[in-house]
Amino acid sequence: MKNKGMKQFTLATLAIAVSVAISTNAFALENEKQSSSSEKADKDNSVSEFSVTTTRIASNLKPRANITGSFSERTMEIMSSEASSKYLQNPRAADSATFPMRLINKLNEKPWINSPSFPIRAKDMACFYGVPSYRYPQKFDSDKTPVVVTADKVSGKLNDKKAHILTYTGNVEVTQGDKILNSDIVVYDGKERTLSTKSSAVIHEPEYTISSDEDMVHNLDTKQMNLTNAAFILNGSVISGTADKMNIDNKKGSKTYKGATISGCPVDKRSWHFYSTTFKTEKDAYFGDAWNDVLFLGKVPVFYTPYAQIPLTKKRHSGLLPVSLEYKSGEGISYSAPIYLNLATNYDATVTPGHDAKRGNIYDVQFRYLPFNNLSGEINATYLPNDPHWSPKNDDYSRWFINIYQTLSFLENDLNFSIDYSKVRNDDYTYLSDVSQKNAAITDSSLQQSFKARYDQDLYDVSLELRKYQNMFSTSNISTYRPFAMLPQLKANTYNSYGPFYFKLKTEATHFSLDKMKNDMTLSMNRLHAEPSVRYLAYEGYGTSVDMGLTGFLTHYSQSDLEYLASSYKSRLGFNEYKDSVTRALYLADVHAKSTFEKKVLDMNHTQTLEPEFKYQFIPYKDQSNIALYDTTNRYDDYYTLFSPHRYAGIDRIANINMATFGLTSRLLDAHDREVFRAALAQGYNFSDNRVKLRQTDTLSTNPRSPLEALIDVVPFAGMSIHAQAQYNPDGDEFYTYSGSARYTDPATGYMLGVSYRYYKDGNYYVENYKQVDLKQLGLEVKLPISSSWTAFAASYKDIEQSYNIDTKFGLKYDDCCYAVTLLYENYMNMDWKNMQHTPEKLIGVQFELKDLFAINVRGITDPNGTGTHYLPSLDPTNLNR
Repeated sequence: MKNKGMKQFTLATLAIAVSVAISTNAFALENEKQSSSSEKADKDNSVSEFSVTTTRIASNLKPRANITGSFSERTMEIMSSEASSKYLQNPRAADSATFPMRLINKLNEKPWINSPSFPIRAKDMACFYGVPSYRYPQKFDSDKTPVVVTADKVSGKLNDKKAHILTYTGNVEVTQGDKILNSDIVVYDGKERTLSTKSSAVIHEPEYTISSDEDMVHNLDTKQMNLTNAAFILNGSVISGTADKMNIDNKKGSKTYKGATISGCPVDKRSWHFYSTTFKTEKDAYFGDAWNDVLFLGKVPVFYTPYAQIPLTKKRHSGLLPVSLEYKSGEGISYSAPIYLNLATNYDATVTPGHDAKRGNIYDVQFRYLPFNNLSGEINATYLPNDPHWSPKNDDYSRWFINIYQTLSFLENDLNFSIDYSKVRNDDYTYLSDVSQKNAAITDSSLQQSFKARYDQDLYDVSLELRKYQNMFSTSNISTYRPFAMLPQLKANTYNSYGPFYFKLKTEATHFSLDKMKNDMTLSMNRLHAEPSVRYLAYEGYGTSVDMGLTGFLTHYSQSDLEYLASSYKSRLGFNEYKDSVTRALYLADVHAKSTFEKKVLDMNHTQTLEPEFKYQFIPYKDQSNIALYDTTNRYDDYYTLFSPHRYAGIDRIANINMATFGLTSRLLDAHDREVFRAALAQGYNFSDNRVKLRQTDTLSTNPRSPLEALIDVVPFAGMSIHAQAQYNPDGDEFYTYSGSARYTDPATGYMLGVSYRYYKDGNYYVENYKQVDLKQLGLEVKLPISSSWTAFAASYKDIEQSYNIDTKFGLKYDDCCYAVTLLYENYMNMDWKNMQHTPEKLIGVQFELKDLFAINVRGITDPNGTGTHYLPSLDPTNLNR
């Protein structure tokens, strides 16, 4: 048995060595050794017959797909054999663990390279099996670089100058620079200075592979080659074609095809192709010129144009981008046809004329610019000349939107400037709900208009911001909230350390304003804030750290203009009585300690941690009911916010705190220290009640214990992820919030299944009467590969409490090697603010793509190939350090 095992082992090893040798030849494009025919010539030129012996092992005329295919099959057989399996499992073989890597290294000696122009997608590699590898072209002078010919035999008469003809037969290879011609018979005519093939031939160039079964002629003086009935492939690319006649001008670097077909499909399965009477390409050109072009789907002609420019690279060039179509129930068909303009290497624009079934004609323009390396930006604009479903105050039914975004940097990016400006027509309050607008920065349903400057250094930073808003609600609607403009807000921070001490000083000066308020006047308020802090690292070692800190809060408000606000507006801003001038001084004292314990578990390659954490914080009480809420609101609580001293998002409210917080985190790390599991639990104990309200109508909790905050993230195996988070009140035995999601994805097949649920106590409201109600949302995502070409996908989100559909989407996609068709349906909830009710918005569309040529997209659907919906993108909330 031992001899038999050794025999299997020896045969397997020998078979692997033979397969590697085959692969080296299968992917080789030129001989390792070359022999010149002139070296075999007789010294006195009296002999008329010559013989040349080459070192070629096999002919390059053998189809590459067959060579590569047989090699791969043999390799798989060897790797799957019993002898190979035992060899890999043999603990006594010192190099058995390195066997797969050594085999891969052999295969990578001559790697297959994808083309930079129209590369083959990873999922389509099987369709384009056998396409030659792309090679990077070499620069050489065709007039000075010699032409080298190798063959099995050569015959001719050199002493007869009138008939200076040499005939090369048997595995002939003609090489000049990085270009190779292979044939069985090649004739050299010294008088005409030509090389002619008398049998089938293949030309290997770094970027092309050209073959012909008929004679081809190459003129050595003009550097031109003429072929008939030729086939060509762009190496490492999906593009291939044929030509009745073909001219290659190596001096100019041009190629001319007569009676040409061009396709992005596999050679044996052309679902579509272009036919051109003449197609010409120039050296370094971005596209080729084609005349009298017909697009065929199968064998059926569907489109004709007398002239077209066919792209040769993926580099930017002007032209028509994929068209988008959309059908809405009850409205009709909408479309858009974007046109790309490559104005210069650092300027481009996209102009998109279109028609909306409800809003009429619509025009989008995007202009991008990069005049300098440190300056970039873009301008986006939308114009609707006549919206029949809009009710303006006058007879002008035109609507428009503009967004300007620009960044500028100096001093190696230490000094940065940015502009983000959005605007619509004055009094067009429903634009954002009526028109699905991209590139719009929105805050509290208002368009943001800002300028920012920032300067960063190692020990300090300074920033300046000017921000105002265009109100998107009528000023007559006093129930709506308008954010304060900041004109300007100046911040300066400095920080340093000395031994175990860390110092920081944060300062801010802000001028707030509200325009067009009472009697069309502009209200102005000011806020000055300083926040010095010092931290002391008392202990650090053995996985444990203890630090303590002291922070001061000093804030001054000048707010005399608050008296001009209506009482209802004052309630929204969180104050009943106010003072013209308010100064607030508070401090924070805290102690923080954390330890990390580790141990090896399971197979002793995994590490489990246990991380207890404690923090005590104290902030005294200060009445703040006479301060308005300029930029402060409620904050969503979770495990990490329990260790923060800020109970509100913003500095207009600083809650009193006398609380100790305890937390415990446990992680499971794999052999590469990647997290596969994390669980955390935290709770705080209040020694005194919080007395600072956000708004004076709020009700504060008197429970000494904070809710329990818990989270779990786990990846039990590859492709599976689970996330859960909850906020639980043990005294009231109720959940304030909880959410959970589970998702499985199989990267091999593309199968995906995800489910999610979210609950938030009093987190929603009825649109009819604004009455608060619990938020209960259920979500489901699925992506199901039916076969290698068919895939179905769907996503649905429902509001369980109010029993209405938030967003539901279905898709069915057929993906072939060179085209794809997707049927899409989406039904999402749309808010009718005029009638204060939810209305369904239904979209139906078909997306059609001729890969690397043209596409018709579905207008209004943001993720036509996946489970992302109109409102909710497809995402995995699991947060592990992977």
